Amino acid sequence: MGRSVNLTMRVIGEKFTSIERNLPVMEVGRICLEPGCATHLSRYNDQEYCALHAPMVVPRMRGKVLDD
Repeated sequence: MGRSVNLTMRVIGEKFTSIERNLPVMEVGRICLEPGCATHLSRYNDQEYCALHAPMVVPRMRGKVLDD
């Protein structure tokens, strides 16, 4: 009545990127420099402030310099 089919598949892949790089790691236990803020910064955050207190940066749009 029913046939049994045994399929074996082998999957071969490569890394998503070919660039091998180490992430910069900061020291553990850093705290945001904003007075009164006790936020612990991630070891992968190379900034001195947390996301709430980091200075705002406006990116350039398609090569055009935005007016200040």
